[in-house]
Amino acid sequence: MHKTKNPKGMDMGATRGLCMALGVLCATTAAAQDNELGAIEVIGATPFSGSDIDAERYPANVQHGDAEDIADSATLNLNEYMNQELGSVHVNDATNNPFQPDLNYRGYTASPLLGLPQGLSVYQDGVRVNEPFGDTVNWGLIPDVAIDSIDLVPGSNPLFGQNTLGGAISVKTKTGFTYEGSEFEFFGGDFGRYGGHVQAGGNDGETGWYFAAQGMSEDGWRDFSDSEVTQLFTQFSTLTDNGTLDFSITAADNTLRGNGAIPRELADAEGRDSIFTYPDETNPNMVMLNLRGTEEMTEDFTLAWGAYYRRNEINTFNGDGSEFEACDGNPGVLCEEAEGGGEPEVVVDTDGNPIATRPAVLGGTQNTSQTKEDGFGFNLQGQQNGVLGGELIVGTSLDYGSSEFQSRTELARLTDERGTVGSGIFSGESLTGVSAHNSTASLFFMQRTPLTDSVEATVSGRYNRTAISLHDTSPGYPGEEDDGTSLSGDHEFKRLNLAGGLTWEINDHLTSFGSVSQSSRAPSPVELTCANPDAPCRLPNGFVDDPPLEQVVATTYEIGLRGGNDDLHWSAAAFRSDNQDDILFIAAESRFAGYFDNVGKTRRQGVELGLDWTFADSWRVSANYTYLNAEFRDPFITNSPNHPLADDDAAPGDDPTQQVESGDRIPLIPEHLFNVGLDWRATDRLMVGMDVIGNGDQIYRGDESNTDDEQIDGYAIVNANASFKVTDRITTFVRVNNLFDSDYETFGLYGEADEVLEGDRYEDASRFIGPGAPRGIWGGVRVEL
Repeated sequence: MHKTKNPKGMDMGATRGLCMALGVLCATTAAAQDNELGAIEVIGATPFSGSDIDAERYPANVQHGDAEDIADSATLNLNEYMNQELGSVHVNDATNNPFQPDLNYRGYTASPLLGLPQGLSVYQDGVRVNEPFGDTVNWGLIPDVAIDSIDLVPGSNPLFGQNTLGGAISVKTKTGFTYEGSEFEFFGGDFGRYGGHVQAGGNDGETGWYFAAQGMSEDGWRDFSDSEVTQLFTQFSTLTDNGTLDFSITAADNTLRGNGAIPRELADAEGRDSIFTYPDETNPNMVMLNLRGTEEMTEDFTLAWGAYYRRNEINTFNGDGSEFEACDGNPGVLCEEAEGGGEPEVVVDTDGNPIATRPAVLGGTQNTSQTKEDGFGFNLQGQQNGVLGGELIVGTSLDYGSSEFQSRTELARLTDERGTVGSGIFSGESLTGVSAHNSTASLFFMQRTPLTDSVEATVSGRYNRTAISLHDTSPGYPGEEDDGTSLSGDHEFKRLNLAGGLTWEINDHLTSFGSVSQSSRAPSPVELTCANPDAPCRLPNGFVDDPPLEQVVATTYEIGLRGGNDDLHWSAAAFRSDNQDDILFIAAESRFAGYFDNVGKTRRQGVELGLDWTFADSWRVSANYTYLNAEFRDPFITNSPNHPLADDDAAPGDDPTQQVESGDRIPLIPEHLFNVGLDWRATDRLMVGMDVIGNGDQIYRGDESNTDDEQIDGYAIVNANASFKVTDRITTFVRVNNLFDSDYETFGLYGEADEVLEGDRYEDASRFIGPGAPRGIWGGVRVEL
């Protein structure tokens, strides 16, 4: 977990009332108050350079990890580290690929999947890496080995801009001044997974350089799930008497296969490593250039700036079942079920001709898409010390994104292994193209003012103006009717968000804090092009002209305590985040489509506790627990055509709706989250560790009405690791995930198994699960040169 460092302040007497509420934590802290204070830990008050503050002065339960913490965790990547080590974090493995999880914090999501409401902003060295088209986050593009530190910033902090509804993740990378030396690592083991990295860095006192390359390849633990990840990062730095200058290049080229959820009945019949249909492949190829600097203009005024360019091309290939079947009245051609129970529509090809029924076009489809995204922008901020006895930060930023999206659906047949074989015939209706241009201009400020020797106030705000322009580039087909549903349109969103907070340094070892913060997110281009209930789309394969959506506004209230000494760090916080005009993807009456809509108010609230304790010189225990209540606050009607309680004999057009009431739980957010870690330094050379990760029960996606008695069961899995220092420069290590080979699920939704699978077993199978990985063992060696 994160480590909170120690403030300076008042005497011990003021803490006693609070200690009664927190029992043993405060007792341990009070008993150890004569211990030497730890080093000051700093975090970024904004995502940009030049705004570091003492973490104790932040009026919320911020969490921090550094490169040493990440290395000691023995985890594969950033999201695995956060899930294992940080509080209020959990993962839904919707794709079952370790580099494509839905990462959740306090019930808000950052995911690579289009269609999910993105409630977290993610930054790398001040560059927002949420993609322009759908605000998605491609975790496999962040250079894991090059991470120097990570801040998990809670709440609706307006300084972190768009999508910071529930929090922000700010990653800082290594430079030649923070990493000196060179290192090589190689590992391998189960699931055909092997990989490694090299990194090197150094400086001459004025200029520094750093380079890292990382790669991984695996067969995957499920069928047809091989993947490859390649990440490169380099950074050049200059340090002067008055400032800094850093220029970095990040590149990644990945092939990620994750074949998603499977019917529970299929897992029972063929094993948890089976797949429903395949392939499901995503190929992101990204390069980012980032230039940033700071300059101390006077003793009390510092200027910081940054400029970046980022390009990402994402190609997807998805083999799936098909809703196309022979027409009832004319079995020689294919038809598609119409929305609302109307007459089935004849399926036409790209020339406008009806597609003849034959084995090559029955049973499957191959959906392909290409998204080209370019982003560039700049930021400028100044920090003036001495204003109202504290610091004032004022800044501006401009982020511009351009996206070109194209998709199409090829008719196919299914193989015996439920793979797809294309026919070369494409559905004319599926040809979709959209060009999107979005820009966000912002002005922001933060004022920190000490009110007394121990009480400090922080006020901040940000004004955002977001403009989104959409242009329909769909090619169409001969004879296509003009139904007036062009994608083209212009949208504008403006908002001023404010925040305020207090910290009270009660004594050297105890700090209380409280804050109210507000942030917002404008609808993404993908949401704006798919918001019409009368013309639903198949994500990501079809968009239409839509009514405008309102931007989502989140307000977070938080109070808490944190304390500790050189060996013990703990925190306790209570929070409530209310969303106004939350956006949800609503399933249409058809089982294959849906649309985005504002569904009113939602709430995520809870209590989180954290502990990090080093004792007896060689033992360390860390623990995080969160009670999280996530619920809808306004009633609304949603469609759930595959819901287990839906009428199995319903005819096309029958009502598939579900009534969602205020107080119903939001799917896929457990009420209980915890992780516990225990590390033992057995000798100067041998380190042994064990971790437990646990989640409570979760509601299936599609059961927003909470009417299904069956839920995704909670779980607790145990991981273990050990390292042995063979020499001062050579270390061997081993990692075991899911030590006891437990069966568990992290994800679930409703689907239609009998569209693909045959047999009585699958006739009513509608609950699909994302099975957790079985036991895996990997070993490796790390060499420091």
